Amino acid sequence: MQMTFNDRNTGQPLLTAEVPEGFASEAYLNLEQYPSNRILKVYGKTYKDNCVIYYQTGDCYILNKSPQNGIFQAFGKQDGQQNESGHYYAQLYDIKTDLDRTAANLLQKQVRGIQYYGLSDRLAAKAKQAFDADIRNTVQEIQTASTVSSIPVSGIIRNYLFDGGMGVYEDEGKILAVCFYRFGMEFNLLKGPPVVQENLSNEPFGHAQAVFGTIASQANWTVPFITYMISDKKEDLNAFMHFVDTVDLTPQVTDYARQIRQQVARQQEQAAMAYTAQTQATINAMWAQHNQQWAAVERNREMLSKDLDSWRAGQEQMRQQMDARFTTSSGASFESLDDRIQRMRHESMMGVETYTRSDGTEVEYSNRADRVFENNLDNTVHFGTEHYYDDYVPDGWHELHKK
Repeated sequence: MQMTFNDRNTGQPLLTAEVPEGFASEAYLNLEQYPSNRILKVYGKTYKDNCVIYYQTGDCYILNKSPQNGIFQAFGKQDGQQNESGHYYAQLYDIKTDLDRTAANLLQKQVRGIQYYGLSDRLAAKAKQAFDADIRNTVQEIQTASTVSSIPVSGIIRNYLFDGGMGVYEDEGKILAVCFYRFGMEFNLLKGPPVVQENLSNEPFGHAQAVFGTIASQANWTVPFITYMISDKKEDLNAFMHFVDTVDLTPQVTDYARQIRQQVARQQEQAAMAYTAQTQATINAMWAQHNQQWAAVERNREMLSKDLDSWRAGQEQMRQQMDARFTTSSGASFESLDDRIQRMRHESMMGVETYTRSDGTEVEYSNRADRVFENNLDNTVHFGTEHYYDDYVPDGWHELHKK
């Protein structure tokens, strides 16, 4: 019979499926919050006696071992670990291995698979429809990214992923059946500023995501839902398979999920714009600081130039003062070093010393004299003395000074 699974809190219809007579049902919504995302999850179950069938909307996965420099490389990330947007890092295995891993996670221990089934024709057609919508969405994302960013963004879909199945396991008299399908792709985006990539497909529980910077390669996949059964009778497998083929989300919850996703996309677009504005503001601030620093350098250069000119003027003044210090009262310049050396050599050979007369002319006198005097009336008349009183100058005479 057709059954509607209503939200246990609000009464809103969430799921529909065909279940055997006598089965009860319950369902609820859970809005999961992440730092950069919000994800609406739908949980439901139908049960009778010792048979329980569970349903939950699925997750998006990021390839843990990224091909060719993919942006989603998860260095040091463990399988099952979530990132800030709610995606899971996971290694991609074949469907049988992933069914086994899912069963082990559900029972918290390893179990032995006793039988495997492929997807039914009805479920495969439904999955293929969602997969085709995801491909169209990816192409649209690439086109939108190029339009919104005003920078050409090219994209190439490199590989496709589409598979699914059901595994049956036996554990201590209990039967566990697990069924899901998955689809995804690996594609390249080349160049582009911050853009928002929104899943616009008919699958409303995809993840909107903002990607910043240049993307080399993206590889991820989606499991739209997972359903499993725990029972003590293998005969209940028929009811489980029928449930899997007919379960659907109601239009009401699909619209609600789409609204949540669009809100997230808008928030991420605003965040991307804010990031761009902040980056531009940072660049402007850096340029302003650079200009201030350059202006300060120019001011310092001008001050240093003035200081250098002042220093040069001081040095010139000091040189002129030194020159004046070595100038005689008559204005005769101080002899050069070479002239002095020649004079001293001559004086040594002749046993004389040179004195300067009052009129500026020079006279040589014996170097045995301690003091030499000039007559005030006739400057050509001189006398020298040895050991003459140091402070005595006879009348009519004045002392000459050595050159």
